[in-house]
Amino acid sequence: MLLDQFKRAIDCHRLVEKGDRLIVGVSGGVDSMVLLHLLYACREAFDLSLIVAHVNHGFRPVESEDEAEMVRKEAARLGLPLEYGQFNVKEFQKTMGLSPQDAARRIRFHFFYNLLQRHEAQKIVLGHHADDQVETVLLKLIRGSGLQGLKGMLPIREGRVIRPLLGVWREEIRTFAAEKKVPFLLDSSNLESDYLRNRIRLTLIPLMEREYQPNFKETLLRTSNILREENDYLEKGAEAAYQEIVRKEKDTLFFKFSEYRSLHQAVQWRVMKKILEKVYNWGTGVEEGEWSEVHKIYEKLRQSSPSFLLELPHGAWVEKRYDLVLLGKGKVKPLPPFEVELRSPGSTFIEEIGKEVVVEETDRHKLKDYNGPANTALVDYGSLQFPLKMRNFRPGDRFHPLGVKGTQKLKEFFIDHKVPKVERPNIPLLVSGERIVWIVGYRIDERAKVTEKTEKVLVVKIV
Repeated sequence: MLLDQFKRAIDCHRLVEKGDRLIVGVSGGVDSMVLLHLLYACREAFDLSLIVAHVNHGFRPVESEDEAEMVRKEAARLGLPLEYGQFNVKEFQKTMGLSPQDAARRIRFHFFYNLLQRHEAQKIVLGHHADDQVETVLLKLIRGSGLQGLKGMLPIREGRVIRPLLGVWREEIRTFAAEKKVPFLLDSSNLESDYLRNRIRLTLIPLMEREYQPNFKETLLRTSNILREENDYLEKGAEAAYQEIVRKEKDTLFFKFSEYRSLHQAVQWRVMKKILEKVYNWGTGVEEGEWSEVHKIYEKLRQSSPSFLLELPHGAWVEKRYDLVLLGKGKVKPLPPFEVELRSPGSTFIEEIGKEVVVEETDRHKLKDYNGPANTALVDYGSLQFPLKMRNFRPGDRFHPLGVKGTQKLKEFFIDHKVPKVERPNIPLLVSGERIVWIVGYRIDERAKVTEKTEKVLVVKIV
């Protein structure tokens, strides 16, 4: 009996807890109407509170009104509260550039999640069944998917969306509706060949059953269950890897690329998915398998570029700094080109980098050491051309590093010292005439070093 099977599914997957308040998505079709009656029949056994939720998408004006009226009457007959939402899905679809079905799904989930919060409910219950599962797996397969998609829908997702009928076939649901005289209406859009899912249901599956495998649906459902278990195994491995390598500082997540690269590729992909789930705060209404940004970052990291900055939608970004990979949210603003003349001697505040440059003059014999700390440069006064300037990196810049024969492109110097590309414009350069005298924090120019022949020393300090 279907009711017993329904209760077993709830117990087996622990879909509800005693005392749960549930938002029940009821469209008016046979699946959701039977779902409502099954939940109503076992509400006392599980001590459930039911709230009927119906969405009018506005696609079929006459049919939609009939469905809404029928759901309203049935909710009243059962003594259940009804939440009704009417939306202009076509306008939302055009604005967002989505398919009609995807736009409707997003609006529907948004409505359900709002009800979940407003009623302080614990779960959203949907009427997807075994035939829906088969169609979903085929749809994912046709469009291209890994285990994330081929595992199909889950009986419980994120602990809040439950599908108790996933193991029940459509024919069993219709039989129950006929026996119990459950009212329902047929959705004419389910017969239209415009939608790929409908063509899979009406054409592809019957063809497979007729020409290749009479038990095609059962076989595919069994395969999906196996893939779900294998995906679960990989997910647990990815969670362990995530906890091991990913760290957080303020609003930024980061990890060592060498540790990430040592993981199996299947686990790498899942670790990246988990990171983006944290960055985007995904979880409410995101369809399984829709992870285009994960693929984008995954492929970018596979190219093994030493450093890069990749901006993502909705203000997120990922940056690779050699062995360090960082992800976070917030607009990335590259430092614009700047050039500031310095007071010498004196102090000059440079707004672009938010720091003060202090320039002092001294005699060489007063110095004990010719090498200053990282924020200070000691240079031969006589080798300089005034006024001195402070600016940032420009393409084509060359430099004669201290202790090295000949000049070197500044770009090559940065690569040798593993300075990420995105950081290079942020590093101030002390310039004398056309010559770079000091790469702040790194090295001075060989030709500006203090020697025994130096009489006067210029001390340049970044505060």
